[in-house]
Amino acid sequence: MKKLLFGILIIMTIFTLIGCAQVKAYVKTLEQPKDNEKIEDARGILDKVLEHIAESDHELSFEDGKLVDSELGVPHFEVLPISEIKHFDEKDVVDGFIVHPVVDVDNPKLLIVVEAVDKKASISLNDAMRKVKSDQYAEFKDGGMITEYLINNNETVRQGNFLIYVTWEKAEDIVKVFERHVR
Repeated sequence: MKKLLFGILIIMTIFTLIGCAQVKAYVKTLEQPKDNEKIEDARGILDKVLEHIAESDHELSFEDGKLVDSELGVPHFEVLPISEIKHFDEKDVVDGFIVHPVVDVDNPKLLIVVEAVDKKASISLNDAMRKVKSDQYAEFKDGGMITEYLINNNETVRQGNFLIYVTWEKAEDIVKVFERHVR
């Protein structure tokens, strides 16, 4: 009788372990991002990044390609062509965009997404991003603790011919969205 009970106990333990493994596998599939669409243009990638920012900030919403103040419905950040900022040689750029605050001149948040014409140009554009960081640091170095935190915790990433420069809270999460969508 003891052997029978012991055998049943072993079988129940095995089925429990198998069930737990299946549940873990199911939970893991739920945790994986569902939106892994590869995008082939700078504006499309920028839109995915802006959607992510709006989803993670209850004060913002993403409407018509812009980050809008959720309560007032007015643009909180403007999107400009890359030609509006110095350091970027237009011959190296297929397309690119800058996102910065519309009104708050003390806000160092900045996002740049750019597509280079080729690998050599992407290296040149990466150098331009470093110059932007240097300019940004010089402009905001006395802006207080939050400003200093943002400037010191920015990210620059080059993936293929696409580059992103981010000075934002949780910049690493924004970079992950960028990396997930770059072809």
